Amino acid sequence: MARIDWAVACDHAFLDCQERLCLIGVLRSVAAPMLPMALPQVTLVARLADIQPVDEIDVAVGMVTPSGVHAGRIGSPSVRIEMAREYVLATFREVTVTEEGIHHFQVRLRGQPIVSLGLPVVAAHEVTASRVQ
Repeated sequence: MARIDWAVACDHAFLDCQERLCLIGVLRSVAAPMLPMALPQVTLVARLADIQPVDEIDVAVGMVTPSGVHAGRIGSPSVRIEMAREYVLATFREVTVTEEGIHHFQVRLRGQPIVSLGLPVVAAHEVTASRVQ
């Protein structure tokens, strides 16, 4: 039975002409210049292991905000899922970020536990300098 071996979030992912996985802009956190904001694109990549020729791969993805709101579900026009060899590439477009905290990007195969990637979002606060007279 297929299972998720590992997952990572990045700006963009694709297989090149030699079928090597290419990850651009691996995300560890997001420093938001101001909130709310929209991330143009976040790609969730999951590597599948133990795939058998008879396996039917059923993938579900989504995002959960720090306050528990679910967004970016399958069927949404802003989510695109594709299989590329043993990789699942789930692209979330125009991800709206309205609050600081850990945003969880999730991927799950039917009958398997959810794999969740926590992406911390921190608002960059401007410090205004006061002039001393």
